[in-house]
Amino acid sequence: MKNDIKFGTDGWRGITGFDFTEEKVRLISLGICNYLKKKILNKTPSVVVGFDTRFLSDRFAASAAEVFGLNGITTCLSDGYITSPALSGAVVDLCADLGIMITASHNPFFYNGYKIKGSFGGSATMDIISGIESEVNNLKNCRETKNHKSPAASSENSGEHSGDNKNGIKIFNMKPVYKKNVLDFVDTSVIKKKFNFPVVIDPMYGSGQGLFKQIIGNLSKSEVYEIHSSVNASFGNINPEPIGSNLDDAINALKDNKCLLALCLDGDGDRIGAVGENGNFVSSHHIFAIVLDYLLRYKKLKGRVIKTVSTSSIIDRICDAFGTEIVTKPVGFKYIGEEILSGDVIMGGEESGGLWVKGYIPERDGIIMSLVMLEILCREGKTVNEILKEIYNSYGFFLYRRRDYKIEAEKKHRLKAALENKIPDVLQSEGARQPVKIDGFKYFFEDKSWIMIRPSGTEDVVRIYAESDTTKKLDYLHELGKKLIEEC
Repeated sequence: MKNDIKFGTDGWRGITGFDFTEEKVRLISLGICNYLKKKILNKTPSVVVGFDTRFLSDRFAASAAEVFGLNGITTCLSDGYITSPALSGAVVDLCADLGIMITASHNPFFYNGYKIKGSFGGSATMDIISGIESEVNNLKNCRETKNHKSPAASSENSGEHSGDNKNGIKIFNMKPVYKKNVLDFVDTSVIKKKFNFPVVIDPMYGSGQGLFKQIIGNLSKSEVYEIHSSVNASFGNINPEPIGSNLDDAINALKDNKCLLALCLDGDGDRIGAVGENGNFVSSHHIFAIVLDYLLRYKKLKGRVIKTVSTSSIIDRICDAFGTEIVTKPVGFKYIGEEILSGDVIMGGEESGGLWVKGYIPERDGIIMSLVMLEILCREGKTVNEILKEIYNSYGFFLYRRRDYKIEAEKKHRLKAALENKIPDVLQSEGARQPVKIDGFKYFFEDKSWIMIRPSGTEDVVRIYAESDTTKKLDYLHELGKKLIEEC
């Protein structure tokens, strides 16, 4: 409790039992109570609370809900584990002032986290977060929060019902309205007509399990194979992040069942990854490109496109081809959300798998993007690799890779200072231009390949991102990035 509680790119996270404790959950929740009571004067403030499948997430959510209820905040608690987008949708549907989601998203199993959603149904904006942080940290030295026994919360979906527990907290099933909203968002008629190929879906032991299959399965004329669809405290010893190195089981299931596609979610269901018919990983960059091309070419949408600085340059090339404005933001979907709220946005996306399409609440959603992908494949009558081939032919081939390196805090600060001072010699000799410094240091080369070095603001980690059109050049760029870190 000595350090201030800071919310990062998407909430506050910590190791369960060490950093992430019930005491801190209660402290943050009490700070939110104080924030809401100062901000909302004409009515009783209201919050919606949800949780994922992580160990003790249901208990942490119940503790948070109890603090809200005891402090006069109208509180609705999910009756079972739920995805973050479903929680965000419930905030809008119930006209709540804030949403609270207990989840550490794609982090390792020993983490948990506390996400805050705005009344608009997306990641809380910086003004909301800074106000809450101020209230929480004003309280942190005064630990005399109420210490009543937390109400129990089931980690199973107990059916369509609402009710009140003894603290006046409403227990609510958020899934039925969510299912209706996501199915209304896409053209289900074209999907039902042409969705006759088998697929694998992989919720990665996360809170999309069951719900994902219900939604996809009701549209398909063929088999839908769901894997990793049980509550597993260790997530099968794999971080629940839908990236290539974590999807071996999905690839094997696709090949064993002769499927044409695998659709994969992260731990709280707001990110997407996929596997093509050849067992090849289809990253969020590829999905972003496929969907954006479809929106501009087929639907002829007009407006801006928002991407984070670490996202592939193919998005820029697609926008250039259609004369579409592109805006580049720091890493974190909350920055994309702020642009969405300002209006006139067609699509937004980030490197880590969070994607958004016009017409939806300002929230990334892996299930929504899976449905959009199915709509595109069914309308085009092509496999994902066939569409990707057309994307490459139209806008150029690309290879992308991110690697994370542990580093001591002192060395991380030394590296950042060195990069602020000048272009490193090893990059300058390769022709690197002055870096883009939106969030880290992104260096472009004459052949349009690039490398980005991003010292983390919250962890003792340096992330190296690189993109090129050959594996040899991509490997070389990562070697240069690693050399820079070692030289510190």
